[in-house]
Amino acid sequence: MLNVNRITQIALSLVLIVFTITASNYMKNSVYRLEDELDGIKQNIQTDIETIHILNAEWSKLNNPARLRALVADHIALNPIKAEQIINYSALPFNYEMSESKKEIARKNIAKYAKNNREMKKLANASR
Repeated sequence: MLNVNRITQIALSLVLIVFTITASNYMKNSVYRLEDELDGIKQNIQTDIETIHILNAEWSKLNNPARLRALVADHIALNPIKAEQIINYSALPFNYEMSESKKEIARKNIAKYAKNNREMKKLANASR
C-alpha cells in the first residue's frame, strides 16, 4: 500500500509538471502573439501619424492665400455687373392668373423688363 501511494504521488507530480509546462508554454506563445499584434498596432499608429503630418502639410500648401489668389486670377474671369443683368423684384411672378403658368408670366415680365432696360439704355446713350 505504501508503494501504491508513492507511485500515485509520483504520477500526480508528473501530471502536474506536464500540465505546468504545457500551460507555461501556452502562456509564452500567447504573450509572443500579443507582442507581435502590439508591434503591428504601433507600426499602424506610426504610419497614421506620418500620413496625418503629410496631409497637414499638403493642406497648408493648398490653402496658402497667395496660391489661392493666383488660382482665382487664372480661373475666374469676373466682369462687372451690367445694369441689364439686374431685374426688378416686381418682374418676378408671384401673382399669376390660373390660365398662365408661373414660367410664362416670368418670361413675359423679364421680357418686358429687358425692353424697358433697352429703352433706358437708349435714353442714357442719347443724353451723353
